[in-house]
Amino acid sequence: MVEHDKHPMNVDEEILHYYLIPGMGADHRLFTNFELKYGIIHHLDWIPHEGSRNLSEYAALMSERVTTKNNILIGSSMGGMTAVEMSRIIKPLSTILVSAPTGRHEFPRVLKFVDSIRLHRALNAKQVSAISGLADTFMGFKTPEQKQLFYDMLKKNGPDFLHFSIGAILGWKNTAPPEGEYIQIIGSLDKLFSPKKIQTPYVIEGGGHFTAFEKGPEVSEIINKYIEQNILPNLKRI
Repeated sequence: MVEHDKHPMNVDEEILHYYLIPGMGADHRLFTNFELKYGIIHHLDWIPHEGSRNLSEYAALMSERVTTKNNILIGSSMGGMTAVEMSRIIKPLSTILVSAPTGRHEFPRVLKFVDSIRLHRALNAKQVSAISGLADTFMGFKTPEQKQLFYDMLKKNGPDFLHFSIGAILGWKNTAPPEGEYIQIIGSLDKLFSPKKIQTPYVIEGGGHFTAFEKGPEVSEIINKYIEQNILPNLKRI
C-alpha cells in the first residue's frame, strides 16, 4: 500500500484518510491526476483473492488493510463496488463512487445478459485474458496513451485476477447503497454505467468510463467541495 500526504493538515484539524481503490485490472496509476485536499492518501491496489468466492468476501480481505480512523473510501468501477462492500465493514465517514454503481440494479443489460448465459464460467483465466481487448468497447479511451496505460495495468495484475474479477462483478447481487454517506460521480459518456440509471449523480461532461484518469482534476474538485461542505464540519477535534 502506497501512502503519501499531498496536503498536510493544520494542527487544529483532524486528519482524514483517503483509501483509493482502482478499477478492474487497474492500479494506483489510475488516480495519477487526482488533486485531493484535507488528508492522507492511501492506495489500495489489488491483492490476491486467496480463494474469495465473491466480491463481499474479497472486500473483507481489502478491509484488513484499513487501519485508521476518519476514513473516506474512493473507488472507481470495480473499486467502487468493492468500496460498497467494504463500507459495511469499516463504516467510513463517506464512500465516493467514481464510474461505479451502488448495486446490481444500476448494471447495464449487457452485464446481466453475460451473467445469465454464464459465459465467463466456461472460460479459463488464459482465455479471459485473451479477449480482454473487448474493454475497448466500453472504456472510451481518448488517446493512445490512455489505452496503453490501461492495458499495462491490466497485464500487471495477471490473468488469474482478471478471471476472478469478471466473475465477482457479474455475480454481484447487491442492491443496497453503501453504509452511511455516499456520492456517485460519473462521466456523461460512460458506456458501461449510464448516468440515467443513477438517482443523483455528479455528472462530468465528456467523461467516459476512464473518468478517474482522464478527468482527475474535475473529479477531485467535486470531492474536495463535498468534503468541505459535508465532512469537515462534522469532524471532531483531536
